[in-house]
Amino acid sequence: MSCRSLYVCALLCLVALPAVAQESTTIGGYGEVHYTNRSGRNTPAEVNLRRFVVYLAHTFNDKLAFRSELEVEDAKIEGGSAGGEVAMEQAFLDYRLSSRVTLRTGLVLPPVGIINEVHEPPAFNGVDRPAFDHDVIPTTWRELGVGIVGTLPLAEGLSYRLYLVNGLRAGGFSDAEGIRAGRQEGREASFANPSLTGRLEWVRPGLRLGGSFWYGGTTAGDTLLGTESFDAPVTVLSADGRYETSGLSLRGVVATVGVGDAQQVNALYGSAVGSRISGGYLEGAYDLLRFMAPHTTQKLNAFVRHERYDTQAEVPTGTTRNAEFARRITTLGLAYKPTWNTVFKGDYEVRRTAAGTAEGETVRFGMGYQF
Repeated sequence: MSCRSLYVCALLCLVALPAVAQESTTIGGYGEVHYTNRSGRNTPAEVNLRRFVVYLAHTFNDKLAFRSELEVEDAKIEGGSAGGEVAMEQAFLDYRLSSRVTLRTGLVLPPVGIINEVHEPPAFNGVDRPAFDHDVIPTTWRELGVGIVGTLPLAEGLSYRLYLVNGLRAGGFSDAEGIRAGRQEGREASFANPSLTGRLEWVRPGLRLGGSFWYGGTTAGDTLLGTESFDAPVTVLSADGRYETSGLSLRGVVATVGVGDAQQVNALYGSAVGSRISGGYLEGAYDLLRFMAPHTTQKLNAFVRHERYDTQAEVPTGTTRNAEFARRITTLGLAYKPTWNTVFKGDYEVRRTAAGTAEGETVRFGMGYQF
């Protein structure tokens, strides 16, 4: 056989081999810088590299992929100093079982509300995230577990996420910040209280509606609080909506958090957590460049947001309700987006409480990006 014939045979063999999916690695990230000036004495203005996040993903084949985010907060961590954090925000594997079902396992974000899953700076108005998404829904909330994500054939644009994850720790609950410090965040997390969290979401052009939940015990193995998996349960229910049309954008979120056995939690840990935490916010924005420069792809959003929430909406017997935790926050400002993934922001915030204390105003400026 001639050399030319051997060459042709080799080419034919290569063509006959099955195609192998190409592996690929993606690097991205987001970040934001804040200038903050609060009213009142002894509150000097400050500037802060609030977040710097690196996104790393790898696609192994057409079924298996890895996603992760590593976050640095407040620029650095220094021994003996308060503030600063380096933490994994998420790290999970996705395995596509079918066109409608993907298995997900690792450090995942409970799909509660809007901001916990979509919190890149260009994705929301205002220099800082809504306070509601700090004190009621404790963003960024991440826990270890396994679950499924995908779409449902019941209606076009209908999707779901459902996870089994580690539970919260009741020992971290507080009157001012609710369940926030009860998050375990993937570090030596107790799995004494497996918890369920999920979301159902419907998306149509310009419209996105969602409902989400969390349910699980919070003993974290403390037998003085309970011995069963679902003792001292926490139930979170939330609904949210987003609507955009012709330069106008609207969004709103409501949530209620029920802390079961709050009386026992407070007695055991010396806390004053409410038995019910609830609230929400509404926000409206309009792109002023629709009038000023109708052909540009840039945006200049003028927005106003009003939040109302109470981390002691109800308290158990033996706990005195503090009206200072019934908060009303109004924020108005501008967000200029020269591109879809960069933003320069400025806003003015007014904080009021039912007690008439812990009130004030704040001026903020900031910039953010994602890629």
